Amino acid sequence: MYKYIMDKINVDNPVRDKTPLKMASADMPSAKRISNGTVIGFDMDGVIVDNADAKVRIAKIHGFSLKLHHTPSEIIKTILPQIILEKLQKTLYDNPRFAFSTPLMRGVRGTLADLAKKKIPIFLISRRKIPEVAIKILKNHTLWPQYFNKDNSFFVLHPEDKNTRAAQLGITHYIDDEMKILNVLSSVPNKFLFDQFNVFNKADYYTRIKSWAEFKKHI
Repeated sequence: MYKYIMDKINVDNPVRDKTPLKMASADMPSAKRISNGTVIGFDMDGVIVDNADAKVRIAKIHGFSLKLHHTPSEIIKTILPQIILEKLQKTLYDNPRFAFSTPLMRGVRGTLADLAKKKIPIFLISRRKIPEVAIKILKNHTLWPQYFNKDNSFFVLHPEDKNTRAAQLGITHYIDDEMKILNVLSSVPNKFLFDQFNVFNKADYYTRIKSWAEFKKHI
């Protein structure tokens, strides 16, 4: 499947971030120092792209009936058996039928345009295992290279890598749809939980947002 999907895409410098993850220091200018203000980081799935409907459809193929509010990563893993969850994830991320048809979250394009006008630095920090696919999706939605590119997009392996990269970049605000990721972002002062289905009622220690329109009120 990996070879099949790779044969269908063609991107420039499509490599996983292999830069040594070092903490920002006085001799390493971060985006925060350059902008002297807000620096925003984003996760991709469940934040920029909306794969909730795709998860429902793939689960149905495997004989499971899900509702949209079951699809957040930290909810779905409590419902589906691990072997089915792994099959769902492989289909979702590797099968062109689903991978390249994932829609954007409503309002994301307008928000990115507003941030660009305000000259607020943005960064994508994703744990997508195949960066080439992520880039192709962003290209399909005309977000690459208009907003994201090889200089402000990073693909890492572990949750802790997100924190190290965020510290290096001087990120002040980060949006993710998983609490386990926000839990390890000790370097980020402002953490936002993207909860479009309002299912994380006990996450009040983070700023919960249901939409990009809500996030815009905080910047």
